Amino acid sequence: MGKAFERHSRLFILPISTVLSDQKATIRSAALQTLTAIAVACDGVESMVPGFTTALETTNPLQKATLCQWIVDWFKDHDAPSSLDLHPWAALVVSSLDDRNGDVRKAAQALLPTVIQCAGFDFVMQQTNSLKPASRTGAVRLVQAAKPAAPVNAPKPTTVGKTSTVSDTPPPPPESPPATTLPENKPANKGLGVRRKLPQGISRPDSRADNSDGVIPASNKPTTTPTSTTKAQIVNHVPQISSLPFSGVNTEVKRSRLLKDANRWVNESGPTRKDLAELLQTQMEPCTSKDLVARLFSHDHNAVNDYINGLGVIADFYSEASGADENIEKLCIANLDLPLKYISIKAHEPQPNLISKCLDVVEAVLAFLRHTNYQLTDNEAMCFVPTMIYKVSSLFSSSEYPSLTERSLVMLVNKFEYEYSKS
Repeated sequence: MGKAFERHSRLFILPISTVLSDQKATIRSAALQTLTAIAVACDGVESMVPGFTTALETTNPLQKATLCQWIVDWFKDHDAPSSLDLHPWAALVVSSLDDRNGDVRKAAQALLPTVIQCAGFDFVMQQTNSLKPASRTGAVRLVQAAKPAAPVNAPKPTTVGKTSTVSDTPPPPPESPPATTLPENKPANKGLGVRRKLPQGISRPDSRADNSDGVIPASNKPTTTPTSTTKAQIVNHVPQISSLPFSGVNTEVKRSRLLKDANRWVNESGPTRKDLAELLQTQMEPCTSKDLVARLFSHDHNAVNDYINGLGVIADFYSEASGADENIEKLCIANLDLPLKYISIKAHEPQPNLISKCLDVVEAVLAFLRHTNYQLTDNEAMCFVPTMIYKVSSLFSSSEYPSLTERSLVMLVNKFEYEYSKS
């Protein structure tokens, strides 16, 4: 078919890429030859990027290292076109720089110049903010070292809607900046701000005060004494922002996740599926605090209590965000698919208190969306609406939890009233 195969290639790339995890070298070689044949026929890898993005999310080191190396080898012989968009690869490649497998680290480092060329140096540097401080220092050095290998006029990441912008200001150096303190004449009221309702026993995530991806940029000007102690002002301080459960305001990352999700989160019944839980954990780790991820995906003998505590953190965060700073609202919108997906994999668990807490989160998210006048996209709605409909149906067939049935119905009515009143 030649070039005409381009529109079909997206169906084959992910299944072919998974073959790269096979232990037999001859099988992997056949998969690599197939990828090369498709790229040659389609005059490039543009149509293959979405499949590669999903394939690079694997936890299998053999598959990831082999695929990265094939991509590196391809770009050695073929120049990357200016239209090639590799933004979805940036976070995956940066996180692989700290992978436990040496082959994965080596292949990711070799692929880094191409990603910088096609996604922009600033955007790639921003992805290091999700790493632990020790890992980030090494990743920043590698990204900076790879910059000369990329063209000087590397394209800047595009502005995505009104909820996400990328600054032209170069990222800060890897050294941690001095901690910002509240003015002396400002009462240290810990009851205000988004942290107010975080339950005891959950430690704060690692500081992201040196981040450059715009969660809430720290001003270079000296801190001035505010005239009032409003919630938004307290939220604006860097130490306060560093304790939030989510990070990153780039909605392009969310859009990329949703495009790959298809209808995965439609859950008709039954307990949590292990494959979906692992996938969601992989999606959440780059932009969710370590402690919250540990709670939501706990394997402890009291795991249900951990799930409920983690959901409580999310519900409180979205409840408080409605009256917080505009940047906090952007943060909530950029990550809203993650709690909704989590609800979809937990909604059919047998514990009524867990189901009730799931509904708390959905209600908090929908209330936040109404406050910000944000309309869910079809892909965002597919993360949880079908699952909630199935859940209401199952509750109707049983009189065991009448209060949950009523809450589910009210929540769904509010959601559909909100969405379709705008049509």
